[in-house]
Amino acid sequence: MTAALLRITEREGLEAVSVRTVAAEAGCSAGAVQRYFSTKDEMLHFALRTVVEQERERIRHIRLGPDGLPFRDALRAAILELLPLDEHRLGEARIWAAFYARAAVSPEFAAALDELNREARDNLRAAFSYAESTGELRPGQDHDALAQLLVAIMDGLMWSILMHPSGAQKDHLAAVDAAVNLITG
Repeated sequence: MTAALLRITEREGLEAVSVRTVAAEAGCSAGAVQRYFSTKDEMLHFALRTVVEQERERIRHIRLGPDGLPFRDALRAAILELLPLDEHRLGEARIWAAFYARAAVSPEFAAALDELNREARDNLRAAFSYAESTGELRPGQDHDALAQLLVAIMDGLMWSILMHPSGAQKDHLAAVDAAVNLITG
């Protein structure tokens, strides 16, 4: 059922998600879907949580530090891993985009995104502090502002790729390199 929910959301957006469409996609009854999800919003939150877990799992393997990558390389690898640069991640980005659109009019959805953005900024600030302590980041920079800037850059790149998924990948990669150079320069 999870796969069916994600396929519909990736392919057609949140508007297409319903008990009926998920049941049809999964090849089961509407009652079977309703045993897991009592509302459409529950399905949508579940889709986002699933995508977030998939992304966390992918970046968990990027090691920063003495036994891992230098800060610059780890930062670049993490950004690239989160951008929709292949079909699977493009589907994930469509779920993010649909959730962002819903958050623009729903305080509950906005609160969920605020929590995820706060977590991302906390992780970035920790990485920036580590990099500053090892001399890989210029001292005295505002880690809060850098984290906010990087989240905004990544969101902008995601939207740009979503709007033009088959083109300009070279430009997007150049933008990633420019962002990493700006932060670590």
